[in-house]
Amino acid sequence: SRAAAQVVVKQPVQGVGGRTTLTIVQSGGDWSTGLFSICSDRRICFCGLLCPLCLECHIARHHGECLCWPLLPGSTFALRVGTRERYKIRGTMCEDWLAVHCCWPFAICQLARELKQRASQLYEVYAAPSTQDIFI
Repeated sequence: SRAAAQVVVKQPVQGVGGRTTLTIVQSGGDWSTGLFSICSDRRICFCGLLCPLCLECHIARHHGECLCWPLLPGSTFALRVGTRERYKIRGTMCEDWLAVHCCWPFAICQLARELKQRASQLYEVYAAPSTQDIFI
């Protein structure tokens, strides 16, 4: 299995007190959970199986889309491909299409679990200013 990479998702920002803030997110590798691993997160499981459209609206909002996005044809497929591309998850569009069209509620739950897992792996690194950065 290929090791996951650490990718900088925001440019360094000069923070308060001269500290530089750098946000890093882990990317690459496989989906963090399997398509049918619905019991690994009970809240997502219940929401996805009882009202998958509500869960898909939450995912669309995470991607910056409007809440009516899930009502459009092909929207779930686009969200899955977008998530896979954003986090450099291995897979193909054919696998995404099969997951979405054959196992729609399970695909929605997997997307929600992945976004939750990836969000919990954000790191912020603070660096003190070097002596060269201080002007007298």
